[in-house]
Amino acid sequence: MNIVNARKVSHRLETETTIWKVRPIEWFLAGGLALTGKTTAGPDVWAFVSLCWIASLVMTWTHPKRSLMAFNMVLIPVDIIVISTAVSLSGGLASPGFLLYGIDVLFLVTYASWRWVTLGTAAIVAGYGLASQGWASAQFWWHAFFLAFIVLVAQSLASSAMKAVRSASASKVKVEQLAALKSLQGSLVELSDLRSMVTTILQTGTQLLQTQAGYAARWTSAGTLQMMAQTGLEDEAEWDPRDSYEAEALTRTEITYWKNISSHDPVKIDHGLRGRHYHELALVPLKDGVTVIGVLAFAGQRRVVPLVDQQVVLEGLADMVVSQNRFAQAQSEARKRGRLLAILERVGRIVNRNLEMNNLLRSLHQAVAEELETDSFLVALTLPDDPDRILMQYLFDEGHEYTPEVMDITQGGPTERVLATQEALLFSGSMGPSQLLGSYRVPRSAIFAPLEFEGEMIGVISTQSYRIDYDRDHVEFISSIASQAAIAIQNAQLYQRTESVALTDHLTGLGNSRRFAMALRSAIDYSRIANMALSLLLIDSDSLKQINDRYGHIAGDTHLQVLSNVIRRNVRDQDTACRYAGDEFVIILPNTQVGEAMTVGERIRREMDGKFAWKDSMIGATISVGAAQLQPTMTQEELFAAADRAMYEAKQNGKNRVVAS
Repeated sequence: MNIVNARKVSHRLETETTIWKVRPIEWFLAGGLALTGKTTAGPDVWAFVSLCWIASLVMTWTHPKRSLMAFNMVLIPVDIIVISTAVSLSGGLASPGFLLYGIDVLFLVTYASWRWVTLGTAAIVAGYGLASQGWASAQFWWHAFFLAFIVLVAQSLASSAMKAVRSASASKVKVEQLAALKSLQGSLVELSDLRSMVTTILQTGTQLLQTQAGYAARWTSAGTLQMMAQTGLEDEAEWDPRDSYEAEALTRTEITYWKNISSHDPVKIDHGLRGRHYHELALVPLKDGVTVIGVLAFAGQRRVVPLVDQQVVLEGLADMVVSQNRFAQAQSEARKRGRLLAILERVGRIVNRNLEMNNLLRSLHQAVAEELETDSFLVALTLPDDPDRILMQYLFDEGHEYTPEVMDITQGGPTERVLATQEALLFSGSMGPSQLLGSYRVPRSAIFAPLEFEGEMIGVISTQSYRIDYDRDHVEFISSIASQAAIAIQNAQLYQRTESVALTDHLTGLGNSRRFAMALRSAIDYSRIANMALSLLLIDSDSLKQINDRYGHIAGDTHLQVLSNVIRRNVRDQDTACRYAGDEFVIILPNTQVGEAMTVGERIRREMDGKFAWKDSMIGATISVGAAQLQPTMTQEELFAAADRAMYEAKQNGKNRVVAS
């Protein structure tokens, strides 16, 4: 059972147990209600009351461990009969017992099926009508309308809650899968040959996907498929894929999915899959750029979540196989070229150990520095939507690491020339109209090499020295480093994009609470190391509840999106804005005193003050803002608590204001 379905079963069992525990109270109340009738209670009434109370005691002390849901569903008609009898005995239409029907309405809603809720509600209304004999009474129909209204509201709330739970559960599963893939990436560094790497990938894949078999195969120059590694299958060395199921997968760019594979032609399904009576098979093309170099396959028994719905994991595993295959090819070439490429093998292991960009580039710099004297080292990455500027992702100069910065590309400078020619350049002394960085010293010698991935320029890597002269061997070394670094950088960018999905709030596009916790911890550490100020803003909408109540939740969501856009316009690139929870937003402001933070909060407050338009109405929406500054002895939780106290003080003092702790 996968993670999502295990949680569903657990939640379902908790709900069913709660219903079972509430039902005795319902029957006890029904029995008590029967005694409130205007007529003298006769033997029939006392018999009914005794039966209800005895049944309540029995249910209180028993708990069916199996088929609890079936017991609860079967007892719903019994509930209706018991309550209807109580209503009849306690005055019919004049009895307040119709309110007990509301408990069964809530029971019905928990099953989250409109069809059964509708049928159950109709049964309740019919039972109430028979018990009260009030079909012709307006009071009866008002009561029936009231019960229907409860159904509508409860079902809507239940649907919203279920969506939120499913979304949170799916997000958590994605994070867990990403963590597993990241751990797998790290474990591959310890392996020395491609077969061991791919076998490890396949074994991890069968665990994540809950399949029983898997294999990876690649094209050969002879037009056959060669087995790279397999788990749970017959170990075929090489075979002709024509007329087989692999032939279709090798010509497609997306995942190919087969069901009921044991019923297919033996020629189509091979490797012993049919003999094991596996139900489903997923084949992922191994794409190295635009070229399909092979196929990755996983097969197993029938699953609750089909393999075709595990696209992120399947494609992630395929990318790892391609990366390791590419890395293995680079290793093979390295051994042929002697000492220089032997060094590249070690460098490749270092850079491929990291999926986090900053750690990757620091490791890359360290690897180069161990083999080549370098005083300054930089990695600049292209911006797909801005060809005139470049992101200086990593810059180290004379012992100091600088923060990333977007810069203009100097016309005629080395970066522009390398991006245009896609060739490495060696400079001695002057580098032309180059924009000097870091310490602003002119290097004695410098090498600029292109970072190229799948035929596309993704950036430039450079090493510079103030003491020695580089030569063509050094250029070849840096160029070879760059070819492997480009693969690692592309993998890190892919990981960043995937991780961003799990750290982003779907409604506003800002970071979520998990992103906030990670960013605040990092900002506090850096603030103390660099001896810099750090401030925190906590923003709370004063108007969300009123907007939701009066205009609906769509208007409320729009209000939150407007607020997030206002926040985004008023913060710097180095600031971090997140939606913490509900209508609360947080902004981390590095290198900022609390007074400056209050200025930022005031700008946001003024821009939001009474300016939220919904359809043809201008709604008077406001916000309250709390500001706090990190003190030397403060923990992460204490800084947040200080901003939270300030925000509540703003609320208590009339809202629509900024208050500092």
